[in-house]
Amino acid sequence: MHGGKVNGDYILIKVQQPVTVKFEKSFERIYPVAKIPVTWSANRNEMSFDFEGTGFVIKGETARWGSGSSYVFNTELYVDDKLVESPNLPASYTTRRYELCWKYDLPKGKHTVRLKILNPSKDEEFNSSEAIIYSDQLIDGMKVNEAASKHVKRETSDVK
Repeated sequence: MHGGKVNGDYILIKVQQPVTVKFEKSFERIYPVAKIPVTWSANRNEMSFDFEGTGFVIKGETARWGSGSSYVFNTELYVDDKLVESPNLPASYTTRRYELCWKYDLPKGKHTVRLKILNPSKDEEFNSSEAIIYSDQLIDGMKVNEAASKHVKRETSDVK
């Protein structure tokens, strides 16, 4: 195929000129704009957060290092009080999700997210501390950081 030849133990590969492939853009008009903390319920069977944007990813994991457990967490993901997914989250490091849940292409605006764990386990871990928030426009990180630092300076100068 393509001009190559096989002769016994010898293989001849015809040299080809590299060709640029067509550009493929993933996640068009979806830009990360913030990392925010998630809030756990007192008994750690539910996490929630509010955000403004067009999507999110809940970072975290259900697998301890090297865990081969067959346990699977059953969960329900709600966005704006509507069930959008019921993901099964394995506790094994070989079959787990690398991010717990996500939802993109939401209408731009304020949203509330809740992830319920329907079958918590005393033996298996379920960890998450933050969510990545997305919007349909890039932000100027320098301006955001400058504004935040001015806010912090004002707060600390008020302390006497």
